[in-house]
Amino acid sequence: MALWMPQDPMLQMVFMFGIGAIIFSLLLLILVFLLRVRVLIRQRRQRFYEAQWQPLLAECVFAVPAQLPQVSRNMRYHFLRVWNFHHESLVGASRANLKALARAMHLEEIARELMYTGNLRERMIAVMTLGHLGDRTQWHELRALVSDPSPVLSLLAARALLDIDASSILAWLVTVMAARDDWPMSRVVTMLKEVGPEVATQPLISAVEATASSKGAEAQVARLLRMMEVAHTERVLPVAGKIVRQVKSPELIAAALRLVQDPRDLDIVRAYAAHEAWFVRVSAIRVLGRIGDVSDRRLLTGMLSDPQWWVRYRAARALLALPGTRIEDLEKISGTLEDRFAADILGQAIAEARSS
Repeated sequence: MALWMPQDPMLQMVFMFGIGAIIFSLLLLILVFLLRVRVLIRQRRQRFYEAQWQPLLAECVFAVPAQLPQVSRNMRYHFLRVWNFHHESLVGASRANLKALARAMHLEEIARELMYTGNLRERMIAVMTLGHLGDRTQWHELRALVSDPSPVLSLLAARALLDIDASSILAWLVTVMAARDDWPMSRVVTMLKEVGPEVATQPLISAVEATASSKGAEAQVARLLRMMEVAHTERVLPVAGKIVRQVKSPELIAAALRLVQDPRDLDIVRAYAAHEAWFVRVSAIRVLGRIGDVSDRRLLTGMLSDPQWWVRYRAARALLALPGTRIEDLEKISGTLEDRFAADILGQAIAEARSS
């Protein structure tokens, strides 16, 4: 049967375009279906192999398995992913058994190859594996990867270096951590916590002192100050007190105030409670709540009338935290307040204290 065609040339063009669009849509639908089938087959195959690998890797809790897992070339990424998951889940002798299994399977050679020839996800799992195995043969290559544009890959390279030899690399790496604002601070702090304060404290202090004297490095100093939360408190206090007295940037002042715990710095903290930047006032008030004394009650009461809600709220919470302060004392103060906003925020703090 002949295909009906309109007589008008313009209608013929529209008709053929419509037929082409229908055919293209059908082909696209078939392609999506085939891709979905391919993904399902791949996932099923992956689950099949993982079901074989899991019992052998679980044996590492007690000893190195006598039978090594069989891993085909196109399943290397998946095996390394499962191996790394077990490595981060185990500790002590169990982790040592897992490393012995990796050496018997030559996983370090597989990881090195994938680091150079694999796609991004394969390179990432390879870098993680080399770090967990403590492979020093790729030390310079991993250090170069720390400068990679990819935030995830570069961060994994930094963690791998810390896993291999934190004490040798941390003095350099903390400066990179300060400069790379595309690295989430939460991940950076977690890595430093894993290293431990014994190793992290001195490199952080040295980096802060060196960077604080540089012009235009306020953002880096602020990041370093946040990292110093993992360092030994007694060694951080003098540095924090020095910085909080010397810097002018409101962002740096607020970051340094987070670390202040020495009562000898209370004079400068009280001065910053009147700073023009509201977030500096918040930071100063939080310090007063930590280390302030009864003499700060009048100052904090005055801050209950601050234009910024967060300042008022933190002032109310700091009043509750002052030594020797009772809820009854705050109720008396609330009764003397003429500012409605001050009375409301103090009443909110009192209610929260009673319900906690």
